[in-house]
Amino acid sequence: MTPQRDLGRILVTGAAGFLGAALVRRLRSEGCEVMASDRGLQDHPCDLTDFVQVERLVGTGGFRTIFHCGAVSGPMVLADQPLAIWQINALGTAHVLEAARRQGVARIVVCSTCDVYGDLTGVVDETTLPHPVTIYGASKVAVEAAMMGYVREHSLDAVALRLAWIYGPGRQTPTSLEAMIRGSMSGTTVRVDAGPDEITHYLYIEDAVSGLLCAGLAETLTERVYNISAGPGIRMRDVVKTFLSLAPEAVILLKDRAAPALPEALDNRRAALGLGFRPMISLADGLRLYRHALTGKGQ
Repeated sequence: MTPQRDLGRILVTGAAGFLGAALVRRLRSEGCEVMASDRGLQDHPCDLTDFVQVERLVGTGGFRTIFHCGAVSGPMVLADQPLAIWQINALGTAHVLEAARRQGVARIVVCSTCDVYGDLTGVVDETTLPHPVTIYGASKVAVEAAMMGYVREHSLDAVALRLAWIYGPGRQTPTSLEAMIRGSMSGTTVRVDAGPDEITHYLYIEDAVSGLLCAGLAETLTERVYNISAGPGIRMRDVVKTFLSLAPEAVILLKDRAAPALPEALDNRRAALGLGFRPMISLADGLRLYRHALTGKGQ
């Protein structure tokens, strides 16, 4: 087992978002002292693009660990507002890092993304040079660079996690998986905007949360960037096949088009060795849990 540190008092930014909210729930269920902050929350609101607000938030005192989940959550969000993406992700993270430096925070876990790899193919690991093809991906490369600057020049203990495509109950932006589930519930045909050979990199929400916790708890960080993924990608035709094994009544149509260039696998061995992270939920189990959650809520 990887030696663990004490998380102490914890700040979670982006706590109203999909990943942040799930992380806060897990931490509180385990008895941790957590402050949840987000621009949209009534308690502890914070606009990450305003350094005065960030410094005031971090300066409320005594945080030993910050999980920085506050960000634009994917390339489909604010796609027509590239400057806003840059300000929220890159500038917002720089503000958190600077406030953490001034307040002497012991560990900062920063959420990056596998989108930094862009249209690279084959197996990619943390030594692969990023090749972003979107402003979102580029902003996360900048996030990682800013973090490394604070680590090397100011000895900040920080780590960036390149998270795969997170799915599951509570996701607020639409995904092909949710469309499949809702279509099977309503008896409607679902037309997925993907070809059969397109590679996917799905990661269930609870595995993503576990990745963050592993990074926060590791006593010593041997590296500063880790892939948090399920490992090998799954082609969309196999995603559909897996779903149909759970909901054979579903009608799902894929597009007749060539697959875009994407990594075939997000190597997660560094996270396994250095953080003790191992994904526990298969795609079939994740889809079953996701489907049950949506059905159970009558949504």
